[in-house]
Amino acid sequence: MLESERLEAVLVFDLLNVRHLCGFTGSNGLLLVGESGAWFFTDSRYTLQARSETRGVEVVEAADLDAAAATAIDAAGARYVGYQAASLTAARRDRLTRLTDAHLVGVETAVDALRVSKDAGELKRLREAAHLAEDALRSVAELMRPGNREAEIARAFHVACLERGAEGLSFETIVAGGERGALPHAKPTDRRFRDGELVVVDFGVRWEGYCSDETVMVPVGDVTEEARGVYEVVLQAQRAALQALRPGVALRDVDRAARDVIRAAGHGEHFGHGTGHGVGLAVHEAPTVNTRSRDVAREGMVVTVEPGIYLAGRFGVRLEDTVVVSETGWEPVTTLPKAFGATFTGG
Repeated sequence: MLESERLEAVLVFDLLNVRHLCGFTGSNGLLLVGESGAWFFTDSRYTLQARSETRGVEVVEAADLDAAAATAIDAAGARYVGYQAASLTAARRDRLTRLTDAHLVGVETAVDALRVSKDAGELKRLREAAHLAEDALRSVAELMRPGNREAEIARAFHVACLERGAEGLSFETIVAGGERGALPHAKPTDRRFRDGELVVVDFGVRWEGYCSDETVMVPVGDVTEEARGVYEVVLQAQRAALQALRPGVALRDVDRAARDVIRAAGHGEHFGHGTGHGVGLAVHEAPTVNTRSRDVAREGMVVTVEPGIYLAGRFGVRLEDTVVVSETGWEPVTTLPKAFGATFTGG
């Protein structure tokens, strides 16, 4: 990256990127990668931890991480140093400019791009996270019946995840029945489930730092033919996107494949978000799968495929799987079946 960006060093502030590059899992640190080596700066609370878990770096204890990094930059004679503007405030950047003689150069996508393709160890953790979350959801499935509350399911799921060893949730669980399903990011409430409605459940956990992300639709009782018809459209849209996904394909074309199915069914205006996003150390990371995406699928990319239809005041449907791009297409990371009514039965 240094050579391609014509840089002599890069400052990495984002802690997820820090973790990916050197293994540090704490909450305060700064990584400097130069032509002659790499240095990880942290405070006294994390020095021993950093020395035990980092790789390929010299650990430097400092009360003022920015000043220590600036001293190292000047000592190395680096003139052009990359950084990610999104990872620090304008005030911090101004202070760094005063602390070092080097020119700071924005490299917004270059560092994040290093996380896009996952190795075997990362894929193992992603699958373990997904399987843990699915097992936890299966354990609370019997609670999805008329009269029970959205928040009750969300709390029970959280407890089940922790009991199975999850580090935590990868995002706040969405449990939304009936008309609330038309809110793509609805928060669980004390609303009670009613017979004959669809419930959106969007869920995920963190396992050894890696996230899972999956959405299922749970029918409570006998849903209407209209709702089932919309479900089938979304299912076909997801299948169309997955069929389009393979190395070398522009991810905006994967988005288009899903969108074309929904548009043909007369619901184009009811699908407002992108078809997917990357998943890894963050539940939303590069690449993007939407109409504006400039990313091209390549082997090892992990993305969600999650088309939806949202009918305001009535109901919504979203189906989401996380998959990894393989040599010839894709392989599943999440595994719950998406055919109508089969989510928790495995068939």
